[in-house]
Amino acid sequence: MIVWGDLTLARLLQYAVLAVAAYILLKIFKRLFFKKKTNLQNTVYFVCRHCGWEGQVSKFGTHCPKCNQPMR
Repeated sequence: MIVWGDLTLARLLQYAVLAVAAYILLKIFKRLFFKKKTNLQNTVYFVCRHCGWEGQVSKFGTHCPKCNQPMR
């Protein structure tokens, strides 16, 4: 069945599937290679007394991300 010009319904469905697949691959690529920016308003600089890890953690966090010891 010709939908428009020389374009058939089967060809339109192929293009739609290709577009959806490209969109999904782009989303996966973006998630793997681009890091979300963290909101620095709710983070504090922290140095663990037990293992020496240092970095930004949530000010609401209670444990070291590396050794899981309490922060305080």
